Amino acid sequence: MNVLGMGGCVGHDPAAALVVDGRVVAAVEEERLIRDKHAKGRQASEAARFCLEHAGLKPSDVDAVAIPFAPLAFFHPGRWHFARRHWYAPDRALTAIFNGNRRFRRFRHQLFAALKRLGINPDKIRFFPVEHHLAHASSAYHLSGYRDSAILSVDGNGEYATTWFGHGRGGEIHCIKEFYMPDSLGGLYGAVTEFLGFEMLDGEQRRQALRTEAPDEAQIAFRGRGASIEGLAINALSKDQKEHAQKVLRTLIEPYRQKDQDEALAALKKQGGLDACH
Repeated sequence: MNVLGMGGCVGHDPAAALVVDGRVVAAVEEERLIRDKHAKGRQASEAARFCLEHAGLKPSDVDAVAIPFAPLAFFHPGRWHFARRHWYAPDRALTAIFNGNRRFRRFRHQLFAALKRLGINPDKIRFFPVEHHLAHASSAYHLSGYRDSAILSVDGNGEYATTWFGHGRGGEIHCIKEFYMPDSLGGLYGAVTEFLGFEMLDGEQRRQALRTEAPDEAQIAFRGRGASIEGLAINALSKDQKEHAQKVLRTLIEPYRQKDQDEALAALKKQGGLDACH
């Protein structure tokens, strides 16, 4: 079974992942392909296209599409909690009660249009909306390696939930408690971020993440043996510690292209190898 996961339902950081017969074969964020940080207001179209091409699949090979946002029942406590807390704004309270799934319907419409542009017929696939915090919990628990684990998800908000407590046992996830809008630690964090002059959902790492001010490669070099550097020199480590340091180095450069990895290792060797590092 080929399952395509499509994120971006909350308006930022859309991404896609492809699961083939229970195994993740490709995953990428839209921003990495279109070079637009956070890709706000976009669908994960290019990300989905990349995943399919990487796996050698055609759009018609997709059996199901899953998204991290789901419709909530009329009597779901999140909708009524939001309405009670907004008694002073009847329009918002009544909207939560009688039109509480409007965001889901809007995203589903936009998603299906994007799928059609990709060549995927929404009428011929299975569609799985997953509650937002359950998706967060799954991404943490199912990749953790733990059989049993307590799980905490804190976000600005999902459908209505903002904080989610649960546990995972034997691969299954169970919710224990949820807190709902407008009670949101993530919302508070975002508000403080804005107050400090940074952009919410981006923050002070924006320019660094885009690497617009990265130094030229010619400016990067080893400091040399005479440099004053805190810490322990690699050549002072034991044999097993050096082997571990080598593994850490390879892990650090693993996400980069193979030719970049080779170039980094060649530069390290030219400067005296790992033993010359501090």
